[in-house]
Amino acid sequence: MLFVAKSQDGTVERLTIGDDEDFGSLLTAFVPLANGDSARPALADGPAGFHPADARALADSLEPGTALAFLLVEHYWAAPLFDAIAETGGTLIGEGFLTSEAELVVGAEVAAMEEAAEVIALAQADEASALLVAAGARAEAAEAVADSQLIQSAAAADAVRALITAGLVEQAAAHEAVTALTEAGLIIAAADQAAADAVAEDAAAVAAADELAADAIAEDAVVVAAANQAAADAVAEDIATVEAADELAAYAVAEDVATVEAADEVAGESVAESLATIAAADEVAAESVADSLITIAAADEIGAEATSEAGARVRAASITMAEAQVLRYLSTPLPFSVIAGKLGISRSAAKERAARLYHRLGVHSREEAVSRARSLGLIGAK
Repeated sequence: MLFVAKSQDGTVERLTIGDDEDFGSLLTAFVPLANGDSARPALADGPAGFHPADARALADSLEPGTALAFLLVEHYWAAPLFDAIAETGGTLIGEGFLTSEAELVVGAEVAAMEEAAEVIALAQADEASALLVAAGARAEAAEAVADSQLIQSAAAADAVRALITAGLVEQAAAHEAVTALTEAGLIIAAADQAAADAVAEDAAAVAAADELAADAIAEDAVVVAAANQAAADAVAEDIATVEAADELAAYAVAEDVATVEAADEVAGESVAESLATIAAADEVAAESVADSLITIAAADEIGAEATSEAGARVRAASITMAEAQVLRYLSTPLPFSVIAGKLGISRSAAKERAARLYHRLGVHSREEAVSRARSLGLIGAK
């Protein structure tokens, strides 16, 4: 917050609040206080932009002897703040968001304030850590004093026992002897010496422990270096193995390609041979079919001649021509359906003619009819 006022002579001045000279220092960089260039309109930069020129215009608009306050807040708090100003009788004479030019003016100040806040927080954390360390040191000092007192008591007891053993002090006068040794400063000196010896022993133990730790670290470093070397060697071996495997795989692929090409060639030759065989078989089958057709034609011609020759015998035996035609085929293995087809009649008609033929020949079956017809000379022998 920054308070400014216009004096009777028209000068705009900053008002100091209490003893805090830094109060409002952030807005000082944004609000011009000295007389300078005349106010100019704010540049448009989003909704309700507020420019340093707007602040100067507001300050210049003050009546002599009056004042106003500039307040920079986050927009989230603006609405309730405006309500509070109205409730207290104040007047809101201007508002708006900071423009990009204004943000450039106060941005460095805001960043510096945030950085200062972080530094303060870190300093407070360091202070708290130092307080904890100091408390720990005080606790260790108290323990050291208690240990020193125990050492003094033990030294006094050992001294008195030595005096009693030497016969220099009576058993009943042990308390007076302890008091006298303490007042003479002999027990304290002995206790300090004992404490110094203990400290020296502790320091020697710490040094020995440090030396052992250094040796262990050195050994660990050697082990780590050896492990790293072994790992590097293993990686190199793995790389060599992978390269060898890749090379073998490449050879295998090349061999597989050659094998596939050879197999394709053999398959092509086999297909060609199969096609030639199929063509030859088709040719043989065609020749066989032609021969069969010739044979059938000859057989039909012979059958026709035989039918003509047997006509006289048939008429002599009172066998009709239709029955003789059926008789001609009874000696063959052809079924009645085929016989009917050759004669151009139905199967039932062919069987009826055969039945009438059986009756004329006096037989009951196809085999008997063939045998009787051969014996009569109606059909030729086998």
